[in-house]
Amino acid sequence: MNPDEVLLAIEERLLKRKLTPAERIVLGQTWNRQTYDQMAKQSGYGDAHLKDTGYKLWRALSQALGQRVTKKSLLFVLREHLQPLEPSPTPVTAVVPSGPKSGSIEQQYPSGPLPPNSPFYIERPPSEDLAYAEIQRPGGFLRIKAPQKMGKTSLVFRLIKTANQNHYQTIHLDLQTVDQDVFSSIDMFLKWFCACSSQALELSPKLHEFWDVSMGHKVSSELYYQEYLLENKKSPILLIVGAAERLIGHPKIAQDFFPMLRSWHEKSRWNLLWRNLRIVIVHATEIYVPLKIHQSPFNIGRAIKLPKFTASQVAELTARYGIKENNDTLGRVLLDLVGGHPYLVNIFLHHLTAEAVSMDTLLKAVSMPSGIYGTHLRSYLALLQKEQDLAIAFKQVISSREGVELDAVTMYRLESLGLITIKGYQAVPSCNIYRSYFQQQLSI
Repeated sequence: MNPDEVLLAIEERLLKRKLTPAERIVLGQTWNRQTYDQMAKQSGYGDAHLKDTGYKLWRALSQALGQRVTKKSLLFVLREHLQPLEPSPTPVTAVVPSGPKSGSIEQQYPSGPLPPNSPFYIERPPSEDLAYAEIQRPGGFLRIKAPQKMGKTSLVFRLIKTANQNHYQTIHLDLQTVDQDVFSSIDMFLKWFCACSSQALELSPKLHEFWDVSMGHKVSSELYYQEYLLENKKSPILLIVGAAERLIGHPKIAQDFFPMLRSWHEKSRWNLLWRNLRIVIVHATEIYVPLKIHQSPFNIGRAIKLPKFTASQVAELTARYGIKENNDTLGRVLLDLVGGHPYLVNIFLHHLTAEAVSMDTLLKAVSMPSGIYGTHLRSYLALLQKEQDLAIAFKQVISSREGVELDAVTMYRLESLGLITIKGYQAVPSCNIYRSYFQQQLSI
């Protein structure tokens, strides 16, 4: 097995979760028989941080395998336990026994992004075509914005597939998975950024050869990308930065990192090497970190704001679930109920088909804690109970029939969660189910 296969097997078969970037470095470089000191020099992480990560990782693997795992024994233990991945189990074939007439459909519970070949992915023109075109343009710069669970990552997966078909190299960095320590300074963050970029391109990190404190962190990063990554990979590189809104909480890093990305894009106008870099920034809300207009990357390139499903798109998805009759009626019901929210529409259709629950039963309990959206709604309730300022603001929104004006920061935070839609200067609930549930459950 190669290192990538090992990491995938550990995620899917042993730990049952995604590895953090630091864990990937420790595992990958341990597989290559490197010491912690060597890892630290090449990755930009501190030696102590990597050792602590390794200690916790060996303990987790020991629990998963039922035998002691150490750095020294890792290779032997994994070779013994990890055989080639078995094929995925046959997906559920669901048939609706009552209600709308349906055919059979292969489906799994809708959680997480959809794979590129999923029949349940519904295109929202012209978003996809614009995105595909932008990443194929020399020096392309794309911004994808939408609240949580609106399909941003599913679209990103399709961009990666398009990039692979065009023989591009891909770097996908999701800031949501990054250790908090990485945000301790701009130096630490950019070293992490460059080290992870190297690994994504299957190049050994060589930060010590390019990092020069006297030149500054941004210049060192630029030289690293230009003289090492772009120079070694002659084909286009697609750089995707996911969950960029996380940098809102780290304004000092954001004020250096975002202008740096813009400057790299601008270099593509006259530097052939930089034309090979195509940048995608994915974020759930507006990035309201103070940036000068000529430094911000949020006023350049192609911007795509993923919309909710239209009535015809809901009807199309309904048909793909195997429901052949009354698609338009069901589509209107779902638009009224969940406002065309892709994730919530999929949840409803899954229960209607795979779980064989009648529409009347679903609708009666839909906004109750025990209903099909119970887990989804309770997660929001728990968050709002911790964030009293957001709870108070959202209570105002659901109590008004005409919309409410909120301060910009609160409005964008609620929008990024998907709880509200902004119409002009007014905030309104994203869908009726949120209004109904939180009017009952949100006590302030």
